[in-house]
Amino acid sequence: MNDTPDLSVIVVTPTTFEQIRRTVAHLRVQGAVDRLELVLVVPTEGALADHDPAELAPFGAVTVVPVGPIDNVDRAAARGMLGAAAPIVATIEDHAYVQSGWVEAVLTAYAEGDWGSVGSVMGNANPRTGLSWANLLLGYGWWLQPEQAGELPDVPSHNATYRRDVVARFGDALPDHVGRNGDLHDRLRAAGERLYLTPVGSITHANPSRLRATADLRFHAGRLYGDERARQGDWSPARRAFYAAASPLIPLVRSKRMYDEHFAAGRGHAELFPRIVPGLLAALVFDAVGQAAGYLRGPGRAPEVLATFEMDRIQHLDATDRRLLAAPAEPM
Repeated sequence: MNDTPDLSVIVVTPTTFEQIRRTVAHLRVQGAVDRLELVLVVPTEGALADHDPAELAPFGAVTVVPVGPIDNVDRAAARGMLGAAAPIVATIEDHAYVQSGWVEAVLTAYAEGDWGSVGSVMGNANPRTGLSWANLLLGYGWWLQPEQAGELPDVPSHNATYRRDVVARFGDALPDHVGRNGDLHDRLRAAGERLYLTPVGSITHANPSRLRATADLRFHAGRLYGDERARQGDWSPARRAFYAAASPLIPLVRSKRMYDEHFAAGRGHAELFPRIVPGLLAALVFDAVGQAAGYLRGPGRAPEVLATFEMDRIQHLDATDRRLLAAPAEPM
C-alpha cells in the first residue's frame, strides 16, 4: 500500500499464527480488505513461521510488532494501536470473528458522526451451550440487540475501534488504561468523546462453555467488580460488610433484569430462555460469591486469573466447541 490505509486492525497472538488463524480468515474476506492494515502483535517475528503467505496477501499492508513475551493481551494490543498507520484503529481478539460488512459499517459510522469510539453488536460464536450464552450475556449483554444501537454511554472495550488521534493522546501510557479494569472509556467520556454502537457488521465472540472455566471467570470477574465498586465509592468497612451480606440477592435481582432485557416476549433472545436459564443462574451465583469476596477481601488474584481468559480462550471451551472453532473458517 503506497498511501495511508483506511483502517488498522490489531490482532495479538501470545504464541503462534495458529492461535489467530480463524480471526485473520474472517478479516481477510471483508470488503475493501486492500484498504486495511493488519497489525500483528507477536512475541517474536518467528511466531509467524507457521503461516502461509497467501493468508496475508489480500491485506493492503501487514505490520508485525514483536514485543517480547506477552502476558497481557490488552496491553500488547495497546502497543499495536500506537504503531498503527490508519486514522481509525481496531482491536480484535483471537476468539472474535468479524462478520460480513463490518469494515464498511465501522468506516461509515466514523464518516457520518464525530465519534471517539465505535463498537459493534456482538453475537455468539459457540452458541451450543447455556454456559456460553450466560458468559456472553454477562460480558456483552448491553450490546447484543441491534435495535439498541446508536449513541450509548459505553461500547465494548474489547473488540473496539477508536480514532487514532484519540488514543494517541495517551502516548506510551495507553497500555495502563486498557483492559478489563482499565479506565480508557471513562477518560474518553470525561474528555467529551462520544461513543457509538453500529447496528450492522456484527462480531461473534467465543465464550467459555466449561463449568469450571465459567466458575473461575465469573467468580474472579465478580470479585474484581466488587472491589472496584467499593474503592471508587470509598466505602467504609461496615458498608462493604453489608453489601457482602446482601450478595445472595444478586442472582435474583440480575436474573430478573436480564430476563426483562433479553428474554421477555418480543426480545431478541426470548426463544433461548429455557435452555439458557440453568447456566445463567449458575454463572450469577459464581458472580455473587465473587462480589462478596471483593467487598470483604479485595481483588486478590482476580486480575491475573482474568488475564488468562484472554491469553488462550480455546482451553476454556468444551471439547465440541474446541473442535468446531478449530475447523477452517467458512467464507462469509
